[in-house]
Amino acid sequence: MRHRLATVLLVLSFLLVFVGMGWAYMVLRDISQPLIIHFTEKTGITEVGTLGYILMNGGFWVLFLLVNSAIAAALLDRKHYLGMFLVGSTFFFAILIFIWFAAIIHVN
Repeated sequence: MRHRLATVLLVLSFLLVFVGMGWAYMVLRDISQPLIIHFTEKTGITEVGTLGYILMNGGFWVLFLLVNSAIAAALLDRKHYLGMFLVGSTFFFAILIFIWFAAIIHVN
C-alpha cells in the first residue's frame, strides 16, 4: 500500500463524520421541539431545525468526503504534494464537522 498515511487520514475523516452523525442521532432523537442549530451570545438563536436537517447536513458532508477522496486518490499518483494537501485539509474539515455536531448536541 503506497499511500498508507492518506488512507488512514481519509478513513479517520469518514469515522469522525459518521460517529458525529450517530452521536447526534442517539442524543437528539427524543427531543420533539425544534433544535437549535446556530446560537450566538450577541444575537441569540439565529437558526433552528430538526434532527432530519442535521442528518441531511451530515449526508452532505459524507458526499463532500467522497468527492475529496476521489480527487485526492487521483492527485496522489500525479502530484503527491497536492494530494496530501487535499487529504490533510479534508481531515481538518472532518474535525470541524465533528465539532459542529458536538456543539449542536451541547446547545440542545
